[in-house]
Amino acid sequence: MAEADPRAIERREYKYLIAPDRVAPIRDALRPYCDLDPYAARLERGRYRIDNLYFDTDALSLYQRGERGRNERLKLRVRGYPGTSRERVFLEVKRRVDDLILKTRGEVSIHQWTELFRAPDAPLPADLVGRDRAAVERFITLARGLRVRPFTLVRYEREPHVSRIDDYVRVTFDSDIRAQLIERRAHAPAPRVWRAFDPIIVLELKFNGSMPPWLAELVTRFDLRRRPFSKYRSSIRAFYRAPPWLDDPSPSPARIEGPRRPRR
Repeated sequence: MAEADPRAIERREYKYLIAPDRVAPIRDALRPYCDLDPYAARLERGRYRIDNLYFDTDALSLYQRGERGRNERLKLRVRGYPGTSRERVFLEVKRRVDDLILKTRGEVSIHQWTELFRAPDAPLPADLVGRDRAAVERFITLARGLRVRPFTLVRYEREPHVSRIDDYVRVTFDSDIRAQLIERRAHAPAPRVWRAFDPIIVLELKFNGSMPPWLAELVTRFDLRRRPFSKYRSSIRAFYRAPPWLDDPSPSPARIEGPRRPRR
C-alpha cells in the first residue's frame, strides 16, 4: 500500500503549564477575541472529553525520539470522544518538525478501525472516500510499516476557544489528565485503573504563521513560559519508569504553579 499524501493541517502549538486558579482570569482575557468552540458551547460544562490511544514500536522508538529532543517527531494515535452518541474515531498522524505541527486525521467507525488492525493486509473500507480515506491510508501505512502496537490510553477534559478575528487561532485548556496501560485495539478503558497526573492545566495556543499580537500580549500579561510537556511521554514514564518529574530535566508541573500533592 503506497503512502498517501493528504493535505495536512499545518500550525504551531505553544504549551504552558498553569495552576487551576489561573484558568478563570485567562479565560476572561480571551473573551474580546474568542468564542467557545461551537460543539463545546452546546455542552453543560463547556468542555468535552478526549481519549487518545497511542501507538509505538516494541522498542518505544517514537517515545525515544521525543525524549532525546529530536527536531522531528511522530505520533500515531486513535482519538475518540467518549460520552457522545457517535461510535466513530479519528486515526491521526501528528508530525512535529521544530515548532511546526503537521497533522492528518481520518474518521472511521470503531468497527472499521479494529478490523483494519485485525489482519496485516486488510483492505480499506469501500465506503471510505475523500480526505478521510487518504488520511486513514497514511495512518495504516505507517502503523504497518513501523509495526506499532497500542501502549497507553490518555484521557482528559478539553475547554476549547476559537478566535473570531483570525483565520485560525485556538486556545485550549486541558485538565483532569489521566492514563492507563492498554494493549487492546479498542477504546474500552477499564474503570478504576486510571493513573491521574498532578492537578495541572495544559494551556495550548495554536495558530498559523506568527502569533497574533493580542495573543502575544496575553502571554506577556500572564507571564506565561513555554514548557515541554507531552501527554503521551508522561504516560509512558508513569507506567514504565519513574513518575515524569523525577527523571525529566524540565521543571515538574507541581513545581511550576502551586503546591505539590504527594503520590499515594
